Amino acid sequence: MNYKGFLFDLDDTLIDRKNAYEYMYKIFYDSHKEISDSMSWKIAKEFFWSLSPNGAADQKKSIEAINKKWPSIPNDPIGFKKFYFETMIEGLNPLPNSFKFIKKLNTLGIKWGIVTNGDHYQFKKVKKVGWGKIIPFLLASDIYGAKKPDPMIYHEAVRLLDIGKTKKDYSEILFIGDNPYTDILGAHNVGMKTAWIKMGKNYPNDAPYPDLIINSVEELFDLL
Repeated sequence: MNYKGFLFDLDDTLIDRKNAYEYMYKIFYDSHKEISDSMSWKIAKEFFWSLSPNGAADQKKSIEAINKKWPSIPNDPIGFKKFYFETMIEGLNPLPNSFKFIKKLNTLGIKWGIVTNGDHYQFKKVKKVGWGKIIPFLLASDIYGAKKPDPMIYHEAVRLLDIGKTKKDYSEILFIGDNPYTDILGAHNVGMKTAWIKMGKNYPNDAPYPDLIINSVEELFDLL
């Protein structure tokens, strides 16, 4: 079908959060002898990934879990959040061909935008990869006041797309994301079509099944 608009998640959809996450925690691991002396990086990496189910992490809960495992590491949510995001941003890169795809959308005049859970750091991420001036809009949940899968943030995204607000209009929007429980669930519930980016995972049985399953946005070129 021909889509009137595209909405994207940001992390692990357009930009490579996975490698940036491991980059950040490798620096954290190397800078804390109590961790590196107690286990290999391979084992530590598995623990750090357990703090980020479905590609999302709560930094306050993460540092609490780290402090519980290694009590000498301070439970400092504010300091850890600053380290977490600023270090991740240092190691951040776009996913292959994501820039090529969004540039094509702009060339064709197709309306699109980004809907992401997070705060001002999400804007720093797109600035880091050099996309600050080519993105029509970035709707960040902590600034807007509603998180995916809350329908409110999807309705606001449709308003920003400015393509109409009828049930048919919603069904002609494709939402692309990697998280079944926020991206796919939320978009499905408001009547959008959905494309799930696998990121090497299997789709769970307790979330609405996506209309498309893809490995990267590159596979969407045939829709244009």
